[in-house]
Parts: sequence; C-alpha cells; structure tokens
Amino acid sequence: MKYLFFLLAYLLSTSILQAQIDSDVVKKLTTKTQINEKDSLTWKKGSIINLGFNSVGLSNWAGGGQNSISIQGLISLYANYYKDETSWDNNFDVAFGVIKSGVGSNIPWFKNDDRIELNSKIGHRLNNNWYYSGLVNFRTQFTYGYNTVEDKLNNNYFSNLFAPAYSIIALGLDNRPNELLTCFISPITIKNTFVFDDSLSSVGAFGVDPEKLIRSEVGGYIKFAFIKKEPFNIKDISFRSNLTLFSNYINEPQNIDVTWETLTSLKIGKLFSLTLSTYLIYDHDIDIPRFQRDGIQPVYLQKPDGSFYLDSNGNKIQAEGPITQFKQAMGMGISLNF
Repeated sequence: MKYLFFLLAYLLSTSILQAQIDSDVVKKLTTKTQINEKDSLTWKKGSIINLGFNSVGLSNWAGGGQNSISIQGLISLYANYYKDETSWDNNFDVAFGVIKSGVGSNIPWFKNDDRIELNSKIGHRLNNNWYYSGLVNFRTQFTYGYNTVEDKLNNNYFSNLFAPAYSIIALGLDNRPNELLTCFISPITIKNTFVFDDSLSSVGAFGVDPEKLIRSEVGGYIKFAFIKKEPFNIKDISFRSNLTLFSNYINEPQNIDVTWETLTSLKIGKLFSLTLSTYLIYDHDIDIPRFQRDGIQPVYLQKPDGSFYLDSNGNKIQAEGPITQFKQAMGMGISLNF
C-alpha cells in the first residue's frame, strides 16, 4: 500500500506539474561554470545574499496602528558537479529575520524567520532519465523560539538550536525527465529527529520520547524538485518548489510527513528583488499548542458541558496536537549575487 502511494503520487504530480514550474535561485544566482573538454568535467557554483528591511512609524495617527520594524536576511549557496556519468548536487541555505511591534524597551524582538538547511545528492547514471542516487538532508535553526511576549519574558521557549534538528539519509533512484523536474524515490530512508535541549527533551518535545535526545524512523521517501525561469514567459520572474513525503514503515505508515516549499522572485533592476516564499509542514509526531486567531490567546480543552479540563494544579489545559504548519513571507530587499 505504501509503495502504491508513492507511485501514484509521482505519476500524478508529474502530469500536473510538467506544464510549468522551475526556479528562482537559477535566475538570481550568478553561475560560474568551468568546463574541461578533456574529461567532460563541469562545476556550476553560485551564491546570493539578500537583505530586507521594513519600518513603520506612527505618531498621533487617527487611523490607529502600531510602530514596527523588521529585518530579514538570506544566504543561499550551491555547488553542482558533473563528470561523465556522475552528478553531485549541493545546496546550503541560511535565513534569519526579526521583528518588533510597538515602542518601548519592554517590547521584545521576535524572530519571523530562522532556518539552516543543507542538501546533498550524489548519483550515477543508469540510463537517459534515471540515476542511482543517495541523498542527505539536514535542517535546524539558530536560536530560541517563543509564542508570546509573556513566554519570552519568562524564558519559556519551545525550540532552540538543534532542538529540533532533522536529518534524512536515503538511497534510491532519481528520475530527471527534463530540465524542469526531478523526482527522487527512496524505499530505504532513515529519518532522525534531534532535541539537544534538556528542558525540551525531558518533556518529549517534537515526537522524541521523554528524556531521549534522538528519535529514528525507517520508511519510504519521495522528493520532487521543480525549477522554472520566466514562467508564463514573464521576464525577470523565477519560481522554485520542493515537495517531500515520508512514511514511517513501522509506526502508523498512513500518516505521511509533508514539507512543501515555494519561492517566487521578481528581479527589479540590478540590486533589488521582490520575493514571495511559502513553507508548509505536517508531521503527525509533533504536537503544536493551539491559539486563537490572534495568535496570543490559548485554546483550552473543553468538556461537553462547556467547562474546562484542569491539570493537577487547577490550571486550564491548553489544546495541542498535530496540525498543518504554514508560513508565508513577502518582502523587498537588496539582492547581491556572486
């Protein structure tokens, strides 16, 4: 059943997404290519630095609102190697951003972006479209994450550097039907979740058993990658999308872990760019605290009669459980290519 799911997912997405899709970073990253005719060696390297800044200041403004300031940065590097029947693709991405809403020294800064991710895939050609391949992925974040001002003032964080961190080690086949689409299929994949923070690991955060630092899973894995420059023939726009699916063979294989990332970029002149990014995550092993639509007021567990469930100290119990996580960001900033 699991293999049928992966096969159907690949066939469906190939037919739907074949029409249009490709990337951003190809357009924006300066590519340095060196070709040696003697041994058909090719290196493709590139990098980008993007820095965005936004500020809103209000004084006696009848319409209301809040002062705010935000700063966000991105560094993206890639180095791809091709020689004879061998390919080796490497990507390293770092993003960090902070925002402050309101005025006063008692108003803290919150991060609105925090990501470290490394991808490496090596393959040997089987035929025109298929490669024997191995893939490694690692992602984590820089610093503490908080939900509310009160949580930050009380140092009640829910994430930290290497808490969590995720790694994927996979062996399988990589299909490249054209320059726009790749699909990596692995029936043998090890997924590790790390929580190297005592206060978080002690309560079993991010699906790790209490008092444990690592949770390992064995399952099947699929990764789709799509890159398109100038979609719909629109000049200076590029699009990139990555979709990954993972199923744990042993524990509830019907619950598919999903990550889906998109990045759309519009180049404005030589120094500026407008970007729209989205990031969707679903992991059935991660319990997410629930909040009202304002993102501040907690949602509490209620009994059928309308009263609330209470813990041993008489406090209301906040609802939590697996749920789809989604992040969207749009910004304009200075873009530097090397």
